[in-house]
Amino acid sequence: MKERIFAAASVVLVSTAIIGFSTGDTGASFTGTTTNPNQSWNTQNVTPPASFTSATSAIAGRIDLVWTASTSPAGGHTLTYLVYRGPVGGPYATLVGSTAGLTMSDTPGSDGTYEYVVQTKIAQGAGFFTSGNSATKSNKSDRTAPAMSATCNGGSCAGWFNAAVTFVVSGNDGAGVGMGTATTNVDGAGAIASGAPRTVTVSGENAAHSVVYSGADAVGNASGNTSQTVKIDLTAPTAATGLGTAKGGSSGQITVSWTAGTDALSGVAGYTIRYVQLNACPAPSVAAYPSSVGVGAVTSTTIGGLVSGSKYCFYLITNDNAGNPSANSAAAGPQPAK
Repeated sequence: MKERIFAAASVVLVSTAIIGFSTGDTGASFTGTTTNPNQSWNTQNVTPPASFTSATSAIAGRIDLVWTASTSPAGGHTLTYLVYRGPVGGPYATLVGSTAGLTMSDTPGSDGTYEYVVQTKIAQGAGFFTSGNSATKSNKSDRTAPAMSATCNGGSCAGWFNAAVTFVVSGNDGAGVGMGTATTNVDGAGAIASGAPRTVTVSGENAAHSVVYSGADAVGNASGNTSQTVKIDLTAPTAATGLGTAKGGSSGQITVSWTAGTDALSGVAGYTIRYVQLNACPAPSVAAYPSSVGVGAVTSTTIGGLVSGSKYCFYLITNDNAGNPSANSAAAGPQPAK
């Protein structure tokens, strides 16, 4: 009789280490040491959070996690939550941390999309119960600022313009969370931000309009400033003067020479020479002088392909680097071709 009583007492006092004990139908498990080999604590109440509310991308690669409380009764036990991270679809091998609260922020080591689960943890003696996984939530870790670019009138901002310029700032966030805002500061008037892409107008004659622009993605990762010069010339160059003609060195040629036109802002780019085969020179106009040839910023050129012995009349238009044309020069001729 004494031996049976001693054996029963031994069952009550035995200390058993149980790792990974599970009730099977709840996903709950026990880790640690217990004086209750039968695990009579009601493990089916160790449930994950009632709802995994959100995983929200934030600045500098952070992901903010929010969940609602577990329905597991805390009683006299300490209730905490374990947050695990993994690739989309799992496995969730990285323990982000534990908390008694209902929120946690995680910053993975590199950009990418990550998925999370939350477990409920309840202390039991010298060990603890953990629930199965909650529902999953995933989002992007993004610490990379977008690449910003600008266009002028839909193309390059290099060179000169002869009217107000439509300046558009766009951004490319690659595999990140997507574009947020673009900011411009035109001629130091102050930085203004709006949704990207952002469009502003640069106007007024100036060789050095300045547009400083930048951008940020949807969580606030910001690019640095880029400065772009926009050059506008609204003033036409002066017309060439002193237009003269002479027979060329070969058959069917006439040499034309002149005194250069001028342009104070963008400079002279070249000339359009207009001509017509006539015995008397009409007033200069495109209609009256249907043939044309373009030349650079020179003061003489030889035109070939003419009818030998026939007479030709000429006039010039000066073109600046912004594309402004001058008034017509005076006509010269008629000059017979060689």
